[in-house]
Amino acid sequence: MEENDPISPIQPSLGKKKRKPRVNPVQVFLAYTVGLLMVLAGVYMFTLSPVGPLPAALPYLQSDDQVQVTSGRYLFFQPMHSTAKTGLIFYPGGRVDYRSYAPMVHQLAEKGWSAAIVPMPLNLAVLGSDRADWVINDHPEIPQWVIAGHSLGGSMAAGYLVKNPTHIRGIAFLAAYPGGNELVNSTIPVLSIFGSEDGLITSDEWETRKPRFPATTQWLRIDGGNHAGFGWYGEQEGDRPAQISLEDQTAQIVQGLDRFLTIVENKN
Repeated sequence: MEENDPISPIQPSLGKKKRKPRVNPVQVFLAYTVGLLMVLAGVYMFTLSPVGPLPAALPYLQSDDQVQVTSGRYLFFQPMHSTAKTGLIFYPGGRVDYRSYAPMVHQLAEKGWSAAIVPMPLNLAVLGSDRADWVINDHPEIPQWVIAGHSLGGSMAAGYLVKNPTHIRGIAFLAAYPGGNELVNSTIPVLSIFGSEDGLITSDEWETRKPRFPATTQWLRIDGGNHAGFGWYGEQEGDRPAQISLEDQTAQIVQGLDRFLTIVENKN
């Protein structure tokens, strides 16, 4: 080899590079879509299978010699003889069949108060918080209303009150609390009813939620009552056993609401 001949460097032997598998965007899109649809289907079936009502609640869906019950977009309980100018609009708890509250509302109507139980989309009041409009628009003969709700329904009732203060003259929370501090400085009458055996809202949780209520809030503790006892739909996962009968808890709730409605009626 001559001195001026270029010396070629020895190239190391390189293996063939592995090609990364190509990602098919159509397949990825389809996979995500199918997964999302499966999740949504599960949620849909979950919300479409609400708890309740118990068989014992069904007779309260019928009219009798004291109360006329009508069923349409919502259940409406009209006393046969009443001159009250205040009515009640009730929002059910999450995943609870709205008919489960018929015993409580029927008994309240027996005391002379017109009242409505409003069903919710997918049994979740968060999806139908403005449905109190139905009742108010359908019954111009009732000039003022108290709105109430159980559990999630109570929080959504508070949201409706904040946005629609004209016709709502009071609010009642049944094992529920405001979603935030929107009512702290409110002068509207507020009632909070809770059970001592509530397993879903513990005593410690109540203490942290109380600052969300106005200082003038009326508190009604039902000794021995639990979370599920605010409706007639049976046991609820995570709840504690009630120490009183369902009938007893309902009677105490009705008594508390009756007193509260009377206060609102006389105030306005």
